[in-house]
Amino acid sequence: MPPSKKNGPIWTSNGHTKGVRRTLPLSPRARRKRRVGLLLCAPMLLGVLLFFALPFLMVVGYSFGLGGGQAQFAGFENYKKVFSSQTFLLAAGNTVKFLVLGVPLLIVLALMLALLLHRALPGTAFCSNTILLPLVLPIASIVTITEWLIPAPALDGPMAFYVLLALYLWKNCGYITILLLAGLSLIPRELYDAAAIEGAGGSARLTYITLPLLRPSLVFSAVLGVITSFKSYREAFLLGGKYPNESIYLMQHFLNNNF
Repeated sequence: MPPSKKNGPIWTSNGHTKGVRRTLPLSPRARRKRRVGLLLCAPMLLGVLLFFALPFLMVVGYSFGLGGGQAQFAGFENYKKVFSSQTFLLAAGNTVKFLVLGVPLLIVLALMLALLLHRALPGTAFCSNTILLPLVLPIASIVTITEWLIPAPALDGPMAFYVLLALYLWKNCGYITILLLAGLSLIPRELYDAAAIEGAGGSARLTYITLPLLRPSLVFSAVLGVITSFKSYREAFLLGGKYPNESIYLMQHFLNNNF
């Protein structure tokens, strides 16, 4: 039987014939939909180009110059000056330390809460209704209560870093928990039933079913965790002002104090 023309050319290998589909041109309707999509995206893309990409490139260019308008080319002199600053190194080190400790702890705590809420244990309904409460509380009120509970000398020492870390975890854990809970609800229950029949325990189901299928939600939550970690500057500023204890002197302090 002759091959169908719409299947494209025929290739012979070991006496067998296989049809290979040829990429067909887009229909007029598909081309029209593509043009409409590009037109709808054009304002957003233009805005990103004008207000984000172009200013970023301008700032990169300014960083290699000196003087008014950065007209004098200085090479890497500005970078050498910044990276040799002890204040910058302190702020960068504290910021990296906060990210390295805060984001993994946030994901682990949120995942544990999400797993408990997903099992619908007694009391989880109340927890689900109140878990987002820290997000709606004013930052000033949270800091005021923190200063009332924790003595002032403790906030002037290394403990201030862990106070700031605890505030970050408490404020953002609920939102990340809701995201992971939504990801858990998309995992088919049949997979857990089949694994239980095969004799897989709870840790095996978590390792080979839950975590792999929850990976997109975990990655998205980690990105949000990094973004929200930079917002902790508000709490750090309210706790210690422009020049807080060196344990919570962050990159935002360095930028604002040198602006």
